[in-house]
Amino acid sequence: MGDSKRHESLLFALIVIGVFLAWAATGYFLYDDQDRGTFGDMFGTVNALFSGLAFAGVIYAILLQRRELRLQREELELTRVELQGQKEQLAAQNSTLRKQNFETTFFQLLGLQNDIVNSIDVPTPQGKVLQGRDCFQLFYDRFKEAWGKNLPHHRSHDELERINKTYLPFFESNQSELGHYFRSLYNIVKLIDQSDVEDKRLYTNLVRAQLSSFELVLLFYNSLSDKGSEKFKPLIEKYSLLKTVPRNHLLNPPDHLPLYAEGAYGA
Repeated sequence: MGDSKRHESLLFALIVIGVFLAWAATGYFLYDDQDRGTFGDMFGTVNALFSGLAFAGVIYAILLQRRELRLQREELELTRVELQGQKEQLAAQNSTLRKQNFETTFFQLLGLQNDIVNSIDVPTPQGKVLQGRDCFQLFYDRFKEAWGKNLPHHRSHDELERINKTYLPFFESNQSELGHYFRSLYNIVKLIDQSDVEDKRLYTNLVRAQLSSFELVLLFYNSLSDKGSEKFKPLIEKYSLLKTVPRNHLLNPPDHLPLYAEGAYGA
Protein backbone atom coordinates (compact mmCIF):
# COMPACT_ATOMS: atom_id res chain seq x y z
CA MET A 1 0.00 0.00 0.00
CA GLY A 2 2.95 2.40 0.72
CA ASP A 3 4.50 1.65 -2.69
CA SER A 4 1.20 2.41 -4.40
CA LYS A 5 0.94 5.77 -2.63
CA ARG A 6 4.49 6.70 -3.63
CA HIS A 7 3.80 5.74 -7.24
CA GLU A 8 0.71 7.95 -7.32
CA SER A 9 2.60 10.92 -5.82
CA LEU A 10 5.39 10.46 -8.36
CA LEU A 11 2.86 10.31 -11.18
CA PHE A 12 1.23 13.53 -9.97
CA ALA A 13 4.63 15.27 -9.77
CA LEU A 14 5.44 14.15 -13.31
CA ILE A 15 2.10 15.51 -14.54
CA VAL A 16 2.75 18.91 -12.88
CA ILE A 17 6.29 19.03 -14.28
CA GLY A 18 4.88 18.13 -17.69
CA VAL A 19 2.40 21.01 -17.48
CA PHE A 20 5.18 23.47 -16.60
CA LEU A 21 7.36 22.19 -19.40
CA ALA A 22 4.48 22.48 -21.86
CA TRP A 23 3.84 26.02 -20.66
CA ALA A 24 7.53 26.96 -20.96
CA ALA A 25 7.76 25.42 -24.40
CA THR A 26 4.75 27.44 -25.48
CA GLY A 27 6.49 30.64 -24.33
CA TYR A 28 9.68 29.70 -26.09
CA PHE A 29 8.04 29.08 -29.42
CA LEU A 30 5.95 32.25 -29.12
CA TYR A 31 9.04 34.37 -28.49
CA ASP A 32 9.97 36.47 -31.55
CA ASP A 33 13.29 38.38 -31.66
CA GLN A 34 11.96 40.82 -34.25
CA ASP A 35 9.05 41.84 -32.13
CA ARG A 36 10.09 41.74 -28.50
CA GLY A 37 7.13 43.89 -27.61
CA THR A 38 4.90 40.94 -28.11
CA PHE A 39 6.86 38.86 -25.59
CA GLY A 40 4.66 40.12 -22.78
CA ASP A 41 1.66 38.71 -24.57
CA MET A 42 3.11 35.29 -23.95
CA PHE A 43 2.05 35.50 -20.33
CA GLY A 44 -1.51 35.24 -21.45
CA THR A 45 -0.76 31.59 -21.46
CA VAL A 46 -0.94 31.65 -17.67
CA ASN A 47 -4.53 30.65 -18.06
CA ALA A 48 -3.37 27.60 -19.92
CA LEU A 49 -0.98 26.86 -17.06
CA PHE A 50 -3.73 26.98 -14.48
CA SER A 51 -5.97 24.89 -16.69
CA GLY A 52 -3.20 22.35 -16.97
CA LEU A 53 -2.66 22.35 -13.24
CA ALA A 54 -6.39 21.95 -12.69
CA PHE A 55 -6.35 18.99 -15.07
CA ALA A 56 -3.43 17.53 -13.15
CA GLY A 57 -5.37 18.01 -9.93
CA VAL A 58 -8.36 16.16 -11.39
CA ILE A 59 -6.12 13.27 -12.41
CA TYR A 60 -4.54 13.15 -8.98
CA ALA A 61 -7.98 13.22 -7.33
CA ILE A 62 -9.02 10.29 -9.51
CA LEU A 63 -5.89 8.42 -8.48
CA LEU A 64 -6.57 9.13 -4.81
CA GLN A 65 -10.17 8.01 -5.19
CA ARG A 66 -9.05 4.82 -6.90
CA ARG A 67 -6.63 4.13 -4.07
CA GLU A 68 -9.34 4.74 -1.47
CA LEU A 69 -11.71 2.42 -3.30
CA ARG A 70 -9.02 -0.25 -3.42
CA LEU A 71 -8.37 0.15 0.29
CA GLN A 72 -12.10 -0.13 0.98
CA ARG A 73 -12.30 -3.31 -1.09
CA GLU A 74 -9.33 -4.75 0.78
CA GLU A 75 -10.91 -3.85 4.13
CA LEU A 76 -14.21 -5.40 3.06
CA GLU A 77 -12.42 -8.56 1.97
CA LEU A 78 -10.57 -8.75 5.28
CA THR A 79 -13.85 -8.21 7.12
CA ARG A 80 -15.52 -10.94 5.07
CA VAL A 81 -12.68 -13.37 5.76
CA GLU A 82 -12.77 -12.50 9.45
CA LEU A 83 -16.54 -12.97 9.64
CA GLN A 84 -16.26 -16.27 7.79
CA GLY A 85 -13.61 -17.41 10.24
CA GLN A 86 -15.79 -16.38 13.17
CA LYS A 87 -18.74 -18.20 11.62
CA GLU A 88 -16.71 -21.38 11.18
CA GLN A 89 -15.34 -21.08 14.70
CA LEU A 90 -18.84 -20.61 16.10
CA ALA A 91 -20.10 -23.61 14.11
CA ALA A 92 -17.25 -25.73 15.46
CA GLN A 93 -18.00 -24.57 19.01
CA ASN A 94 -21.70 -25.37 18.57
CA SER A 95 -20.85 -28.80 17.16
CA THR A 96 -18.55 -29.50 20.10
CA LEU A 97 -21.19 -28.32 22.55
CA ARG A 98 -23.88 -30.51 20.95
CA LYS A 99 -21.55 -33.51 21.08
CA GLN A 100 -20.75 -32.85 24.73
CA ASN A 101 -24.45 -32.55 25.58
CA PHE A 102 -25.19 -35.75 23.69
CA GLU A 103 -22.40 -37.69 25.39
CA THR A 104 -23.49 -36.44 28.80
CA THR A 105 -27.03 -37.73 28.18
CA PHE A 106 -25.78 -40.92 26.55
CA PHE A 107 -23.50 -41.96 29.41
CA GLN A 108 -26.15 -41.04 31.97
CA LEU A 109 -28.63 -43.35 30.22
CA LEU A 110 -25.99 -46.05 29.90
CA GLY A 111 -25.33 -45.77 33.62
CA LEU A 112 -29.06 -45.94 34.29
CA GLN A 113 -29.27 -49.07 32.13
CA ASN A 114 -26.58 -50.73 34.23
CA ASP A 115 -28.42 -49.69 37.39
CA ILE A 116 -31.58 -51.33 36.02
CA VAL A 117 -29.66 -54.55 35.32
CA ASN A 118 -28.03 -54.54 38.74
CA SER A 119 -31.39 -53.99 40.46
CA ILE A 120 -32.92 -57.14 38.94
CA ASP A 121 -33.19 -60.06 41.36
CA VAL A 122 -35.00 -63.30 40.65
CA PRO A 123 -35.52 -66.23 43.00
CA THR A 124 -34.71 -69.69 41.62
CA PRO A 125 -36.62 -72.94 42.28
CA GLN A 126 -33.69 -74.00 44.43
CA GLY A 127 -34.28 -71.09 46.80
CA LYS A 128 -31.38 -68.98 45.62
CA VAL A 129 -31.73 -65.37 44.50
CA LEU A 130 -29.94 -64.35 41.32
CA GLN A 131 -28.97 -60.73 40.81
CA GLY A 132 -27.94 -58.54 37.93
CA ARG A 133 -26.84 -60.13 34.67
CA ASP A 134 -26.95 -63.60 36.17
CA CYS A 135 -30.74 -63.33 35.93
CA PHE A 136 -30.71 -63.32 32.14
CA GLN A 137 -29.59 -66.94 31.89
CA LEU A 138 -32.58 -67.82 34.06
CA PHE A 139 -34.87 -65.78 31.78
CA TYR A 140 -33.38 -67.57 28.78
CA ASP A 141 -33.99 -70.98 30.37
CA ARG A 142 -37.60 -70.03 31.06
CA PHE A 143 -38.16 -68.90 27.49
CA LYS A 144 -36.49 -72.02 26.10
CA GLU A 145 -38.68 -74.18 28.31
CA ALA A 146 -41.82 -72.33 27.15
CA TRP A 147 -40.69 -72.80 23.52
CA GLY A 148 -40.39 -76.55 24.01
CA LYS A 149 -43.79 -76.83 25.68
CA ASN A 150 -45.58 -74.77 23.05
CA LEU A 151 -43.92 -76.36 20.05
CA PRO A 152 -46.51 -79.15 19.62
CA HIS A 153 -49.35 -76.61 19.75
CA HIS A 154 -47.88 -74.28 17.12
CA ARG A 155 -46.65 -76.64 14.43
CA SER A 156 -49.08 -75.15 11.91
CA HIS A 157 -47.63 -71.65 12.39
CA ASP A 158 -44.61 -70.19 10.68
CA GLU A 159 -41.54 -69.50 12.79
CA LEU A 160 -42.22 -65.78 13.26
CA GLU A 161 -45.74 -66.40 14.52
CA ARG A 162 -44.52 -69.23 16.72
CA ILE A 163 -41.90 -66.94 18.27
CA ASN A 164 -44.51 -64.25 18.91
CA LYS A 165 -47.01 -66.64 20.52
CA THR A 166 -44.31 -68.03 22.79
CA TYR A 167 -42.51 -64.83 23.67
CA LEU A 168 -45.52 -62.65 24.57
CA PRO A 169 -46.76 -64.86 27.47
CA PHE A 170 -43.16 -65.26 28.65
CA PHE A 171 -42.68 -61.49 28.60
CA GLU A 172 -45.91 -60.85 30.50
CA SER A 173 -44.85 -63.24 33.26
CA ASN A 174 -41.48 -61.43 33.59
CA GLN A 175 -42.61 -57.93 32.71
CA SER A 176 -41.64 -56.38 36.05
CA GLU A 177 -37.98 -57.14 35.27
CA LEU A 178 -37.82 -57.15 31.47
CA GLY A 179 -40.24 -54.32 30.63
CA HIS A 180 -38.13 -51.54 32.15
CA TYR A 181 -34.95 -53.14 30.84
CA PHE A 182 -35.98 -53.22 27.16
CA ARG A 183 -37.62 -49.78 27.22
CA SER A 184 -34.45 -48.24 28.59
CA LEU A 185 -32.25 -50.11 26.08
CA TYR A 186 -34.45 -49.03 23.18
CA ASN A 187 -34.35 -45.37 24.23
CA ILE A 188 -30.56 -45.37 24.37
CA VAL A 189 -30.30 -46.67 20.81
CA LYS A 190 -33.05 -44.28 19.70
CA LEU A 191 -31.13 -41.35 21.24
CA ILE A 192 -28.06 -42.29 19.20
CA ASP A 193 -30.06 -42.71 16.01
CA GLN A 194 -31.78 -39.32 16.31
CA SER A 195 -28.63 -37.43 17.28
CA ASP A 196 -26.41 -35.53 14.86
CA VAL A 197 -23.13 -37.07 16.06
CA GLU A 198 -20.92 -38.21 13.21
CA ASP A 199 -19.81 -41.71 14.29
CA LYS A 200 -23.02 -43.24 15.61
CA ARG A 201 -21.58 -46.74 15.35
CA LEU A 202 -19.06 -45.84 18.04
CA TYR A 203 -21.86 -45.36 20.54
CA THR A 204 -24.02 -48.31 19.46
CA ASN A 205 -20.92 -50.50 19.71
CA LEU A 206 -20.51 -49.30 23.30
CA VAL A 207 -24.12 -50.27 23.97
CA ARG A 208 -23.62 -53.71 22.43
CA ALA A 209 -20.46 -54.23 24.45
CA GLN A 210 -22.52 -53.91 27.65
CA LEU A 211 -24.79 -56.83 26.72
CA SER A 212 -24.11 -60.37 27.89
CA SER A 213 -24.71 -63.40 25.64
CA PHE A 214 -28.10 -64.15 27.18
CA GLU A 215 -29.14 -60.49 26.97
CA LEU A 216 -28.40 -60.61 23.23
CA VAL A 217 -30.48 -63.77 22.78
CA LEU A 218 -33.44 -62.25 24.61
CA LEU A 219 -33.02 -59.04 22.59
CA PHE A 220 -33.08 -61.21 19.46
CA TYR A 221 -36.48 -62.71 20.29
CA ASN A 222 -37.94 -59.60 21.94
CA SER A 223 -37.46 -57.64 18.72
CA LEU A 224 -39.02 -60.38 16.56
CA SER A 225 -42.15 -60.27 18.70
CA ASP A 226 -44.83 -57.60 18.76
CA LYS A 227 -42.90 -55.95 21.60
CA GLY A 228 -40.08 -54.76 19.37
CA SER A 229 -40.64 -55.66 15.73
CA GLU A 230 -41.98 -52.25 14.72
CA LYS A 231 -39.51 -49.89 16.40
CA PHE A 232 -36.52 -51.77 17.82
CA LYS A 233 -35.90 -54.32 15.06
CA PRO A 234 -35.07 -51.67 12.38
CA LEU A 235 -32.49 -50.09 14.71
CA ILE A 236 -30.96 -53.49 15.48
CA GLU A 237 -30.53 -54.12 11.76
CA LYS A 238 -29.23 -50.60 11.12
CA TYR A 239 -26.52 -50.72 13.80
CA SER A 240 -25.65 -54.45 13.80
CA LEU A 241 -26.59 -54.94 17.43
CA LEU A 242 -26.71 -58.73 16.98
CA LYS A 243 -23.19 -58.97 15.60
CA THR A 244 -22.02 -61.00 18.60
CA VAL A 245 -25.22 -62.91 19.38
CA PRO A 246 -24.30 -66.51 20.33
CA ARG A 247 -25.97 -68.48 17.54
CA ASN A 248 -25.71 -71.77 19.39
CA HIS A 249 -28.11 -70.37 22.00
CA LEU A 250 -30.83 -69.58 19.46
CA LEU A 251 -33.77 -71.97 19.57
CA ASN A 252 -33.75 -72.73 15.86
CA PRO A 253 -30.76 -70.99 14.22
CA PRO A 254 -31.34 -72.07 10.57
CA ASP A 255 -34.89 -70.72 10.56
CA HIS A 256 -34.51 -67.85 13.00
CA LEU A 257 -31.34 -66.14 11.74
CA PRO A 258 -32.92 -65.17 8.36
CA LEU A 259 -35.73 -63.37 10.19
CA TYR A 260 -33.36 -60.42 10.50
CA ALA A 261 -31.71 -58.58 7.64
CA GLU A 262 -28.02 -59.32 7.23
CA GLY A 263 -27.20 -55.87 8.60
CA ALA A 264 -28.22 -57.01 12.08
CA TYR A 265 -25.17 -59.29 12.13
CA GLY A 266 -22.75 -56.73 10.73
CA ALA A 267 -22.83 -57.90 7.10
